[in-house]
Amino acid sequence: MRPFTSVISFDEAVRIVMSAAVPIERTDIVSISDADGRVLARDAVAPDDVPAFDRAAMDGYAVVAADTNGAAAATPRSLTCVGRLFTGEIPTRGVGHGECVEIATGAPMPPGADAVVIVEETTRVETQVIIRRGVTAGQNIGRRGADVRRGSTVVPSGRLLGPSQIGALAATGAARVDVFAKPRVAVLSTGNEVIEPGRGLGTGQVHDVNRFTVSAVVARHGGIPVPGTAIGDTVPALESALDRALAHDVVILSGGSSVGDRDLILDVLGARGEVLFHGVAVKPGKPTGFARVGHTPVFALPGYPASCLSNALILVAPFLRRVARLPPSEPRTVALPLSRRIVSAPGRHQFYTVRVVDGQAVPAFKSSGDITSMANADGYIEIPSEVNAVEEGTMVKVALF
Repeated sequence: MRPFTSVISFDEAVRIVMSAAVPIERTDIVSISDADGRVLARDAVAPDDVPAFDRAAMDGYAVVAADTNGAAAATPRSLTCVGRLFTGEIPTRGVGHGECVEIATGAPMPPGADAVVIVEETTRVETQVIIRRGVTAGQNIGRRGADVRRGSTVVPSGRLLGPSQIGALAATGAARVDVFAKPRVAVLSTGNEVIEPGRGLGTGQVHDVNRFTVSAVVARHGGIPVPGTAIGDTVPALESALDRALAHDVVILSGGSSVGDRDLILDVLGARGEVLFHGVAVKPGKPTGFARVGHTPVFALPGYPASCLSNALILVAPFLRRVARLPPSEPRTVALPLSRRIVSAPGRHQFYTVRVVDGQAVPAFKSSGDITSMANADGYIEIPSEVNAVEEGTMVKVALF
């Protein structure tokens, strides 16, 4: 056994990890149908006005506004209807004084018309349209370029694309857009005892949990997980796997990061690069390391499933979001009374999972090795390193998953 030579605070670990998170420069071109949740890599500039023509904003009659001056219920004006216009049609004639054209919302305004009288303010008698309320020039018209002017920036570079931004891109006719690439993340589990789910367990064997939980965290926070098969606890096997993994933007290893004789990950990382820290004063997840091999950041997470997933959420997820140029993800929180007393590990910042039951925060954490400590929880509370216990009834802030 080799004890930890140094253990850093959680805040210091966050500082080191986030300072190593370099926003990705590589870009992709994607269809706007696949652009939701991506980050725009180049200003989207409108090639034309939107809308590209003056159009009716209401169903009614396109008129010369001056013809309706003084129109009211007691003093209506009568105009001759000379045509109809629907959306997608091109006007074939203009509107002169004393005339009007029936027009649908969104249809292009005919030449000569400068306003629309809404249908509710009219009565149609064969070709005559009785106007009961006057309009002013420009009324009930959507002007060309009212939404977007040609040459203007519709969506700026660096903006996270959602439904409304994608709609704006579509309105300008963009079918494909430049976005920042998602970082490719090698996700590897280690351990002679780790085998694939779906296979029967032999004595001393466990199914691989971490590859799947970590891959889910990576995918949810802007990366592309590239999982590999479990690696045996030998230096040659770890070196070979690491060499292949370094072709990716980020490497995440789980298992082999503690202080046992077969916990070799940090030895391999130290021989190939620089170990920035090994050991964090958190619970669960103390045996966590972070290194840089060449230009590639490498996380060494604990093998215990709850510890691995916890530190993937609190350290890896914010790191990946910065690399992927995504905005920080702030969990929803709720203040609740604690249902029973919790004793915390002295000197360690604890992330303690809880369930929300009948308006209370009910402790859910069992042990670092139990994935149900996370799976059966609704969120977690943070217990600072200087706090040894949280009493029953204390109002705590629950960060919801």
